[in-house]
Formats: sequence, C-alpha cells, structure tokens
Amino acid sequence: MPTFSRAVFLAGLFLCVGLSTCVVAATEAAYPSKPITIIYPYASGSASDALARQVGEIITKALGQPAIVDAKPGAGGSTALELATRAPADGHTLVLTASGTMAVNPYLYNLRYKPIDDLASISILAEIPFVVVVNPSFPTRSLSDFIAYAKTNPGKLSFANSGLGTQAHLTQLMFMKAAGITANIVPYKGGAPATTDLLGGHVDALVDNAAAQIGNIQSGKVRALFVTTKGRSASLPTVPTADEAGLTGFVTSGWFALAAPKGTPRPVIDKLNNVVVQGLAQPAMRKRLLDAGWTPVGSSPDEAVSRARSDLARFGQIARQIDLRKE
Repeated sequence: MPTFSRAVFLAGLFLCVGLSTCVVAATEAAYPSKPITIIYPYASGSASDALARQVGEIITKALGQPAIVDAKPGAGGSTALELATRAPADGHTLVLTASGTMAVNPYLYNLRYKPIDDLASISILAEIPFVVVVNPSFPTRSLSDFIAYAKTNPGKLSFANSGLGTQAHLTQLMFMKAAGITANIVPYKGGAPATTDLLGGHVDALVDNAAAQIGNIQSGKVRALFVTTKGRSASLPTVPTADEAGLTGFVTSGWFALAAPKGTPRPVIDKLNNVVVQGLAQPAMRKRLLDAGWTPVGSSPDEAVSRARSDLARFGQIARQIDLRKE
C-alpha cells in the first residue's frame, strides 16, 4: 500500500474508533433522558414488590430520574416479561425477573419469547431461601419429625404450595423425593391464601419463600422446620438448613434479578449494573433487605445469565417428570 494511501487508511481507522468511542460515551452520558419503568411481574403487595421498589429507589437516587414500578401480573410472571421483550431497547423499560419466570415458566407455558435470550440481564438483585413451615399445633418440631410423620402416616400429610408449576412447587417435589416421603400436595393461587389456610389449620405444612413467612415465623404463628439454602439465612439465624437438620445435600434457593429488553446498548446495561451493585452494597440497604428476608447479591450481567441457564437445566429435570400443564 502506498505511503499516502496507508496514511489515509490509518487516519480513517482512528477516526472511526474515535467516533465509536464518542458514540458510546454519548449514549451513556445521555441516559436516562426520561423516567424509567420497572415492570413488576406479580400483584402489588407481594413479597417481592418491596424489593422492586427498593431497587427503584436505588436507581432514582443514582440517576436522577424517577424509576416507577408498574405491576403487570399474569401467567406466573410471563405477561410482564413478554411486555418487556416488546419494549424499546433504550434502557427506560426494565423488568424484575426471577428464577421462576426465567427457569420454570418455559416448562409451564407456551411462551412466545425466550426469557434468557430475549432479555438483557443486568444483575442478580437478591437470593431468597425457601422454608418449610407448619402450624404450631402440628405434632412435628423438626425436619426428622416431619419425615417420620409422613412415613408413618401415609396419605395423611397435607402439604401446601403457592401454585402449580411455581418454583415453590418444584422445590416441594425435590424435597419429597430427597426425603423419600409422599404427601397430599395442595396447590393454591398464591402464598397468601395458602398461609391463611395453614394458620387456620386446614393444611399441615407449607413450602414458601422466606420473605413471605419471616413475620409469621418471628411472631410464632408458624413453626419453621428448615431453610433450603446451603448456609443459614441471616434473616432467620435460628432456623437450621436442610443439611443441618439431617437431609444431607439438599440445597436450592430462589433469586430475583433485573433485566432490560434485548438490544439495550451495553453502556446502558453497564451503567445500570454499576448503580444497582453499588446500591445493594450500601449498609442501610443491605439491612433493609436482610430484615425483610432477602440476601442482597449484586452480580455481573454474565453471572446473572449463567445462573438462569443453570437453573433452567436443573428445574427442567423435575418439570419433565410431571406434566405441569395438566395438574
């Protein structure tokens, strides 16, 4: 290549690189230019509603634009995620995702989108253990008692969950298989009605997320037998893990994350990730989440995708063993 042509080529190359850098910087600097909507996949007032609003608070304080939580319940959270996949990919529409909506719903619903592929993950927000609780009058005070009761009283144990095909339901099935027990599974349309019947003595036990039951556990309205995480929950330090209670190796947990529509510029994703991770690390925010039963996380986008793919494969093994659509 002649010297002059090479010089022109290199000048053009440097100009393109410079312009690309300027465009990236401008995209990040201009964001956000209007209020941000966080689509929430469940009914207002659910346990994770507070988590979504606290994340909105973090974003509002850091970016100077209101982050408004908009509840769009339906189809186990699938309605909200589909709305998010159709939204403009400019970072002004986000969605709260969960282990259930990302890793369980693909086996339960005929989705018109692929949760992992059609959303851009930002960060895992918090992890939450599941907990098995019983009515205080139920004659079991430990996991070993519970297993023994189920084995010596076949067909008698009524065991509730918050809905067919939910992660709580699959966790329940995993637990029963690991413990070698059977029970009359009683599904509800949500954790609230299931809890009402548990408190009223209409069912014996319930598997639910810890955030939904922490108040009842602390007040003595229900008795917690174990949590499903590897280590004890900081929110429920007196409740043993399944492993400590005698069910060796039984570990599972739920999580919530933040995502944006596929195609959202990477500088915007990175900016949101930085804001969220730093916000979750603040001592006051950590305490608020821990007190509510959540374990703050804060991860990279790639870690969030990896966790979703891992759980998709894991829960798929259980979901394929039963026809959730017919139950």
